[in-house]
Amino acid sequence: MKKLIKLEREDFDALHDVILEALDYPSNELTDEVILDYWNNLPEYLQDDAVHWGTNDSVVRDNIYVWLKENVK
Repeated sequence: MKKLIKLEREDFDALHDVILEALDYPSNELTDEVILDYWNNLPEYLQDDAVHWGTNDSVVRDNIYVWLKENVK
């Protein structure tokens, strides 16, 4: 079972940018609820890295980007 992780505003902002770039998501439709849904569907190891290093960490952002590109249609 996944841990419940509380995201801060800066986490939403970082994930917003990664999702926009990776999925070419329409900016006006990328709400906090949508971002949270993507977050909740990330593998636990990516969430753990984001919690440990921060969502603004370049490696974390790159890994999330790659996962989104490879796993979200």
